Amino acid sequence: MRHSQHTDTEILYLLHEAETGISIPEICRTAHISERTFYRWRKRYGSLTPPALLAMKELQSENRRLRTLLSRLSESADTTVRTTSETPRAPVRPDCGFAPRPAPFDVPDRARGATLGRFAFVRGTR
Repeated sequence: MRHSQHTDTEILYLLHEAETGISIPEICRTAHISERTFYRWRKRYGSLTPPALLAMKELQSENRRLRTLLSRLSESADTTVRTTSETPRAPVRPDCGFAPRPAPFDVPDRARGATLGRFAFVRGTR
């Protein structure tokens, strides 16, 4: 995003000039800005005073700092969850029907399509 060529105090001064009665096209012409920019500044800064502007800038910098801290904290929490969730599992019991399937090249020729699968031992083909 492009930064303004005018400081915040200059912007406040231009907005104050408009409140005193100077025409907006004249302010824009002397400040070398478009009217759209002027109205955007008016919408953004409204009736801020210089102390209120400083407080707003401090809050923005604090929010930025807190967001980075929160993102770092959530990243570290994600890595700890990943490392703790990767606990070793109990060995698979072959008598429960969850035995690993043989590779396709180990299957005898008589075993075809429907006889292969998790419950093939029930049909007696395994």
